[in-house]
Amino acid sequence: MLLYFMKNIKRYIVILVLHLFLITSVSYANSPNPLIGNQEAIETGKKLYKVKCAKCHGIKATGINSGHLKTPNLRKFRRGYLAFTDIIVNGYLRMPAWGGMGKLNTKQINQLAAYLESIAIKKTNWNEIKNK
Repeated sequence: MLLYFMKNIKRYIVILVLHLFLITSVSYANSPNPLIGNQEAIETGKKLYKVKCAKCHGIKATGINSGHLKTPNLRKFRRGYLAFTDIIVNGYLRMPAWGGMGKLNTKQINQLAAYLESIAIKKTNWNEIKNK
């Protein structure tokens, strides 16, 4: 059995890589954000993030520890795209509506989300299946 495996290891590696590629593609395809994967939107979203979000969530979106409170790591967002847009518009717990940094239009929110989706780590959730 081991000899068979060793002779076919390249095939297994190719199958594994294709499987991982398909899983990643499907997870991003579930996002309702119309701008997901759009490079221009991602670049604009990155600029918006630096101006509107980085002060509280850090330049790398990993959160900032103030000593007694840490802002959320946005690379690990698990609530879904619609919850993200709701939090931006209405605020959540300590975060005021619009992050206290002025309103964004729908396209800007989608651009910001596209950027955050592009830097998200494994096990994030930008689709609408809620993780509890």
